[in-house]
Amino acid sequence: MKPVIESTEFKNEEIEKYLSNSILAYGIEQINNDEPIKLFCSLKNHKGNIIGGVMGYKTLNLFFITHLHVEKEHRNHGYAKNLLKEIEDKAKLLGCNILRLNTLNKQTSSLYKNAGFEVTNTIPNYMTGFDLMYYHKNI
Repeated sequence: MKPVIESTEFKNEEIEKYLSNSILAYGIEQINNDEPIKLFCSLKNHKGNIIGGVMGYKTLNLFFITHLHVEKEHRNHGYAKNLLKEIEDKAKLLGCNILRLNTLNKQTSSLYKNAGFEVTNTIPNYMTGFDLMYYHKNI
């Protein structure tokens, strides 16, 4: 019997889990079963509430930063740069010598450049009104 394609606009945990697990397993196989290591760093206020954070994962000698956020009222105090430094230090301890990230947010360009990153590629108008910028840093 021929396979059938089904589509849905509704959340489907079965498909999401299948795709995530299958792609991850294939990727791990391609890098000689070196499983990615995830890292999370948080910024907390005096009450212990999270007001920012950074996360990413290590693959071979590369650390890819997937998320960085600081609450609006706590921006422009150097917290994001401190979070980047913290995750960089942790990545070095894991044997990484390259940091990578990408963003659609032009406003973060000076933050990343001040933290030692350089733009390695830009895709103009990646989405209407947004350029996709790739950053790289040797550590």
